[in-house]
Amino acid sequence: MSDSSKASESQQTSVSGTAYTDSADQPPMTSGKPALRPWLLFILLALLVVLITVRDDLRQDAAESGEKTVRYFTFDMLGWSPRDLFVWRLRLAGLLDSPLGQRWAQAVERASDQPVEVDGQYRISEVFADDDIEAHVYQISLERGEKLIWQLSRRDTASSRFYASLERHEGDGQGWSTVTALDAEGATRSRVVSSSGDYRIVLQPELFAGLEYSLAIANGGSLPLPVDGALLRDIGSPFGAPRDGGARIHHGVDIFAPKGTPVTAVTDGRVRTGTGGIGGKHVWLTGGMLGLGGARYYYAHLDSFAIESGDSVKKGDVLGHVGNTGNARTTPPHLHFGIYSGGPVDPVPFLKPEPVLPER
Repeated sequence: MSDSSKASESQQTSVSGTAYTDSADQPPMTSGKPALRPWLLFILLALLVVLITVRDDLRQDAAESGEKTVRYFTFDMLGWSPRDLFVWRLRLAGLLDSPLGQRWAQAVERASDQPVEVDGQYRISEVFADDDIEAHVYQISLERGEKLIWQLSRRDTASSRFYASLERHEGDGQGWSTVTALDAEGATRSRVVSSSGDYRIVLQPELFAGLEYSLAIANGGSLPLPVDGALLRDIGSPFGAPRDGGARIHHGVDIFAPKGTPVTAVTDGRVRTGTGGIGGKHVWLTGGMLGLGGARYYYAHLDSFAIESGDSVKKGDVLGHVGNTGNARTTPPHLHFGIYSGGPVDPVPFLKPEPVLPER
C-alpha cells in the first residue's frame, strides 16, 4: 500500500515551525492616561452589586457562572471528585474516623475489586438501600479518540446527595483521578477520550441515604469516516504498519473506495491544499478557532479538489474526490487519512461507529 508519512511530516514541520508572538507587534503603552481612581472603582463595583441584587436574571447568571467556576477548578483542575469533598465534610464533622465513616470512605475501593465491566452498550437500573453502605463502579477500557456517552437519572424524589464521577486510571501506582463530575438529571452527556486506558463511572449516595437510579453507557467513534459511504472494513494498511523494510511506519490509514468517491471534512475548520510529494493532491484540514490550536487532518492521493486553499469548511463538506495521485498511482484508488495532534495518532478509534445508547 502507499504512504504519505514523509509528505505529512514535512508539512507538519512547516506548520509547527511558525512562530507566534503576543507582544512584538503591540503598540507601546502610553503613560498619558491617568490611573482609574479608587473611588470610581468602588462606584462601579457598587453598581454591579445593585444590578445583581435587583435583576433576577443577572443574579441567576452570576450564581451559575460561580458554580461552574468552582466545579471546573475543583474537579477539572485539582482532580478531586464529589466524593472527596464529602470525605472532607465527614472529617470536619468528626465522623471520618468512626467505623461508619471508614466504611463509607472505603466503599469505592471495595467495589473496585469486582467492578461491572462495560463495553459497547450497557443499561441498568439499581437501588442503594439506606441501611447499607456501598458504592457502584462501572469500568470500561477506551482508546484515544473514542467517545464515551452516558445518561444518568435518579428515579427517586429524595433530597439526599448523590455523588457521581467519571475517573481515569493513571497507572504506575498513581490510582484514579477525576475526569469530570456527573449530574443525575437524565441528560445525555459525552466525553472524547484524550488518552487510552481504563475509565470508570463511580456512584455513591451520602451516608445513610437510599436512592434509585438508572444508568446507560455506550462507546464508539468521535469522527465520521471521511469517505462517503465507507465502512471500517474498507480500511487497509493500518496505522503503524512498516514501510521501506521497516525504515519508517505508516502514519495514517488507507480507506479504499472507487475513484471519484467524495471525501468529506470530519470537523469544522480551514483547509490548505497541495499537489506535490508522495501524497499527490492532498488537503490539510485544521480544526479549532481560526484554524489554530486544533488537531490537523491529512487527506492524500486525491483525484481532484472541491475546495480552494484557505477556505473555511463545515463538517460534512466535500473536500475532494478519491484518487491515486502521488506514489499511489500503481495502487487501487484510496484515501490516505492521517490525524496529527502532538504527533501522528491512530485514526481507527476516532472512526469507529458513533456510540448510541441502548433503548430502555
